[in-house]
Amino acid sequence: MNAVLSEPPRTPTLEVQESRDFKSYHAFLRAARNYMEGPLVAAMYSQYEAAAGPPAAARDRQTAENTMDGLLTFQLYSWAFRNLQRFKYHRPDLGIFAAVQAQRDRLLTQLDETAASAPAAELRLNPALEVPAYFQYVPFHQHTGGVTHDELDGICYEIGRRTTVPSHMDPNGIYHLLFNTLPTNKTYHRVLDWGTGHGGALITWQRLHPESECHGVDLSAPCLKLAHQRAREQGLHIYLSQQDLEHLDYADNSFDLIFFNFMLHELPPANTPALLREAYRVLKPGGLFAGHEFNLRPGDAFQNVLQRSHAWLNNETYSVPWYETPLGEIARETGFKQVRIEPFERLNRSVLRPGKADVNANYWDLYQLEK
Repeated sequence: MNAVLSEPPRTPTLEVQESRDFKSYHAFLRAARNYMEGPLVAAMYSQYEAAAGPPAAARDRQTAENTMDGLLTFQLYSWAFRNLQRFKYHRPDLGIFAAVQAQRDRLLTQLDETAASAPAAELRLNPALEVPAYFQYVPFHQHTGGVTHDELDGICYEIGRRTTVPSHMDPNGIYHLLFNTLPTNKTYHRVLDWGTGHGGALITWQRLHPESECHGVDLSAPCLKLAHQRAREQGLHIYLSQQDLEHLDYADNSFDLIFFNFMLHELPPANTPALLREAYRVLKPGGLFAGHEFNLRPGDAFQNVLQRSHAWLNNETYSVPWYETPLGEIARETGFKQVRIEPFERLNRSVLRPGKADVNANYWDLYQLEK
């Protein structure tokens, strides 16, 4: 199915009007975050090596954590990580929530009008859906209430993502990195974005592969409404539905590809086996479950401490137990016949820049599980 309309009646673009002060403020926060992740981490690593003594990289994580707790650079890093994110969302005049709230009526009207005109198959919302407690009550990334409590949560989430990356970078570039790793000898007629959020990844895929029938699921109705809005702005037909990933309403053997972006660390590891079983069920034989995810760099205690610290610095509630989850073992027990888990070197290299420490605060693995 070609999802691009032959003569696309494009929906008018939904835009949050940003004042000059708003743009300047968030440019400053972005620059401060870049300093935090670059020169500050580099200085911290130098201090850590000096304090730890050789061989620093061979130290166990607990010893490294005890050493780093006493470093002023680590204390500043922790303060900056927590508060730059808080400033981004919560400042009463220039924060994301304030800017969106000031335009609430106009934004809601446009979102609702687009949703009301959607063909039934393209936007399936379920007000009766029981949102799992693990998702409903966690303010991921310091987004108050998560992304299910306010009708404009999807818009706030989208702006939050955009204002995290450097302004000259395409915030959708990371999806291209993932898609470029997929086998080229397979056909992807029907694909599912597993936790589609604001729809950026699914829309990127659809534009690259207009022959694919594209589906996206998420627990958040506000995010799905925004994803539908963004698709129609580009003249695309994608199929979005509000569902629990553990209980999908698709038939067995429905998809050639299920892809995800940074989803596993946002889910309780206790639920991982059930989540994988359901993904396996709806994949066609030979289909792929593929994505990328944060993880700990093996043998690098310094990076491990930084990566784990994000759990409490940025409300990554399930990330620490996720790092201990034997996903490969669970995947094989589920029935996946080929399990490929390896460092996502293309992504790991993409964040290197002058002044940054040899060891990045973040580290990513690539996952490809074949049914």
